[in-house]
Amino acid sequence: MMFVTIICDIKNSRLLENRHDFQLYLIDVLKECNTLFKDYIVAPFIITLGDEWQGLLKENSPYLEILDFFKSKLPSNVKFYTGIGIGEITIHNFELTVNQLDGPSFYLARKAIKYAKRNQCSLVVIQD
Repeated sequence: MMFVTIICDIKNSRLLENRHDFQLYLIDVLKECNTLFKDYIVAPFIITLGDEWQGLLKENSPYLEILDFFKSKLPSNVKFYTGIGIGEITIHNFELTVNQLDGPSFYLARKAIKYAKRNQCSLVVIQD
């Protein structure tokens, strides 16, 4: 079975004013996303590293709609990179958080986010 892993990372997050307040706000945005798109989410979005967040979706989920949701909720001056990996996963215990899961979908998403950052791309999608 295929899954969609999404990794997002704020561009130049260390330059944000009130970074702490922003991180608290981002947690609220992720909670709202997890509720709004719960029918598609396998492992809820959480902050995984600093200002990076990650989630796991069912195959054929409306990931562009989810990205539009994030864009609409974040302040207009806050931009982010997105890496999406579409593939299988090797750990299927969905009681775990997204950062405890593993498999090709995650490797592809990590590869995509690294490419996005290196090449200043807003969105990179890699499918297995």
